[in-house]
Amino acid sequence: MLDPISVFRVFASELVLLFTALLVLLGDLIFRPRGRHYCTGFAVGGLILASLFAIVFRVPDDTSFVPAGLTIDAFALVAKLLGFSFIAMLALLADSDDCCRSPSTALYCALLLIAALVISILGAASDLILILLALDFLGVIAYIMTSYDRVNPRASEAALKYLLYGSTLSALMLFGFSWLYGVSTTTDLVGLGAFLDRGTTSSALSLRAAELDYVVLPALIMAGAGLAMKLAAAPFHQWAPDTYQGAPACSAAFIAVVPKLGGLIALVRFTLVAIPAASSEHGGDWQALLVALAVVTMIVGSLAALLQQDIKRLLAYSGVAQVGYMVIGVVTQSSTGLAALLFYLLVYALATTGIFAAIIAVTGKLTPVSTEISTFSGLHKRAPWLAFAVLVGLLGLIGLPLTGGFIGKFWLFVAALEKGFPWLTVVAVLSSIVSIAYYWKIIRAMYFLPVYTDAALHMPTWLSVAVGICAILVILLGLFPNGVLAFFRLAAIDFRF
Repeated sequence: MLDPISVFRVFASELVLLFTALLVLLGDLIFRPRGRHYCTGFAVGGLILASLFAIVFRVPDDTSFVPAGLTIDAFALVAKLLGFSFIAMLALLADSDDCCRSPSTALYCALLLIAALVISILGAASDLILILLALDFLGVIAYIMTSYDRVNPRASEAALKYLLYGSTLSALMLFGFSWLYGVSTTTDLVGLGAFLDRGTTSSALSLRAAELDYVVLPALIMAGAGLAMKLAAAPFHQWAPDTYQGAPACSAAFIAVVPKLGGLIALVRFTLVAIPAASSEHGGDWQALLVALAVVTMIVGSLAALLQQDIKRLLAYSGVAQVGYMVIGVVTQSSTGLAALLFYLLVYALATTGIFAAIIAVTGKLTPVSTEISTFSGLHKRAPWLAFAVLVGLLGLIGLPLTGGFIGKFWLFVAALEKGFPWLTVVAVLSSIVSIAYYWKIIRAMYFLPVYTDAALHMPTWLSVAVGICAILVILLGLFPNGVLAFFRLAAIDFRF
């Protein structure tokens, strides 16, 4: 018989998130419309409490209750804390995004809390079925958020494109997973890893993994395509620019951060548990596939971003290039690479969230609403501190010194060099240099062009808090990175390197 205490310790943070989501929705029914501005506070409070519970109950006292398909380890804890932190920052944006045109933010905050719950489960997921379900559930939330502004036909069009593209690639990933199950007779990542280990024989077909290239390799390609779509990695990124542009700014910020976190969590767990290069029969093939994905993603994202005049489309393509840097951390399959990946992901999320918060402030009151880069013209005269915050975020994405982006890219490149990928590092450095050109478009508009409008710029409190936190943390991570990097190295403890 299950011990309720053990069950609570394992799912404490998830229960907090579920209870908070229900509380937000119930409060909205009782206090609407007076409770509009309290939903954000409840959501952020619930995420902070869930983070505390995740830390306090990080390891069960006993093994009397081990959930099927879940692995409660240090990586799961780090994934939880990152997910909760990112979504708490996004919740600060939700109350200020006039694009949603909603009398209450309760439903939006509830969706954010459910997304945090899914990320929490995904961080510990060690079963193909659970990984697929979690990624698809996260995708459904993203589809809803994309079309949240129901009166905007562009949002509906973007959501439809996102839905069709995402469902197609999810089906392809499921097909690949089914092939892996067919030859290994298991959906557990550890069992799959044991089958793909060199010299292991398939219990289903009495064949070694090396003799099943015609099954395993296509399955890995299909699975990789599905995961690449979740990350918006080239060449499976075509949905991203239209989705970013059509979605409300807060939803675009969510899509830019949370699905990437989910995809990277799944990619790391799948790579390091099921098909590590050091021991797996097809580990080298999977690593080569990831190298090609990283190179194509960095090149396509950087070159396409050079042509953009809409700031949301520019951030979409730059996000594609940023994913290429992050995949390098998975390619290396080392503790240094994993820590650098998580660190850079944190910086990317902070910088991106801060920039989208600025987009909400600058473009939300324009009639008609425009997200052209020109709308940022002369921003340093209208709101000097907001322009500086955007500048900090852009410098962090470029990876210039004194920002967290520099530290993250530096350790990603070090990990790649240590594992014998010098030419991959060269491509990444060149891509970073190219990024200066397209981020300069925004910097030039803010500081060197005449003011776009003389209208006063009003910053709601929650939005100001979000912008300030993002800018400050990007700088602090560049000045004092050691503690955070050491914490992220804990995520590598339970993996085989």
